[in-house]
Amino acid sequence: MPLNSSVSENGDIIIKGGDRLTIENASEFSRIVKEALDVSGMVAVEFDKESAIDITGLQVLCSACKSAAQSGKIFTYHGQQPQSMADLITACGAERHAVCKHNNDATCIWFGGAN
Repeated sequence: MPLNSSVSENGDIIIKGGDRLTIENASEFSRIVKEALDVSGMVAVEFDKESAIDITGLQVLCSACKSAAQSGKIFTYHGQQPQSMADLITACGAERHAVCKHNNDATCIWFGGAN
């Protein structure tokens, strides 16, 4: 499934994450996120349940979240995070249940702080 985005009536943007967020499509995903954050105050990613995510994809998500926070915007997700993401976070030792100094001292939603 390819990456795509849609705009809701209130201007929020939902990015469909497709079936993978890996080094092969990280550049395209980053471009879509940047464009979305340029025009909207709230951007969310909606993952396929079986999406494959590698360390590059995880870095792109973290970077997008930091960039959004620095601009006073929100970068989040809808639905469930894929199991591959949870497995990767655990495997690389990045699990956090603390605030992120780069995200206005909010709890990190990407590395285990939410849900």
